[in-house]
Amino acid sequence: MSLYMLQLSRVLVTLGIAALAVHARAAEPPASSADLLKAVEFSASVPLDESYRGEFVGCDGAAGQSRKDKFLGFNLRLPGVAESKQYYLCSRDPSNVKALLRLKDGAIYWRSKMALDVDGSWAAWNGLPGATDLKETSYKWPGSPNSSAQSAQIDPDRIPFIVMPTAGLSKITGSKSGEMGRMFADKTGLRLGDMGVVVYKDRWTPVLIADGGPFMRLGEGSSRVFEAIGESRCKKWNSDGTACVGPGHVYPYKNFGLGHDVIFIAYPGSRSPDLTPQNAISKLCAFAKEKLNLTGGAMCP
Repeated sequence: MSLYMLQLSRVLVTLGIAALAVHARAAEPPASSADLLKAVEFSASVPLDESYRGEFVGCDGAAGQSRKDKFLGFNLRLPGVAESKQYYLCSRDPSNVKALLRLKDGAIYWRSKMALDVDGSWAAWNGLPGATDLKETSYKWPGSPNSSAQSAQIDPDRIPFIVMPTAGLSKITGSKSGEMGRMFADKTGLRLGDMGVVVYKDRWTPVLIADGGPFMRLGEGSSRVFEAIGESRCKKWNSDGTACVGPGHVYPYKNFGLGHDVIFIAYPGSRSPDLTPQNAISKLCAFAKEKLNLTGGAMCP
């Protein structure tokens, strides 16, 4: 071997070791969450797609102004739209995706922020939606005879659910909207209806993937997820704690999220065809126990 090739080999080995060290640091959960995740073999995890994760980082603005509010070359700033209504700018709601991994058992793990998602809520159905809240969730209860009825939606106040990117936003991406909307599902294998958990500090909750969001955002949870991890975003619950009704005829939620270090673990192919509003919590809890040996928690006493 020539001296040049030997030196090059040593450089590549050094770079490889450095990359593995960076991955190991990213894979490890925060110390406050480590005990809950002791069943996860993080050393056997692999980065899902670092280039893709880097798009979230760059769009947040963490990689410099040239990539801020751009995702895979698409400028997220809508022309002719007031700054207050530029809802798709990453800099307005940074995803802070610190890790995006495939675990040894095939689960998808990401560590990011968590914004509040209350699509399908009592408020949306009673004339009190926020600026981006919708009456319907992307996922519906299996077997619902009318997918547009309120009863078919996954109630964010009752069910701990999370969101995955599904919307390609043709007004931004044009003819590429289908591809952009499928990208997260294609890379992860996750689909609406799959199950998993959310961990924040020393608390956890089982979750259902029940809604879809824009392609450049990662990390959203329902009002019940926030409640279950001790970070309530409801101004006032009704008497039995099943609906966020607020202190009067005003928007009932405190609309701010958690900026970082929320852990999401979701399992491709885990969707259950017989999930109902009545059995969902027990099934989600049983799944979390089976996969991660988790017990206790606000949703699974």
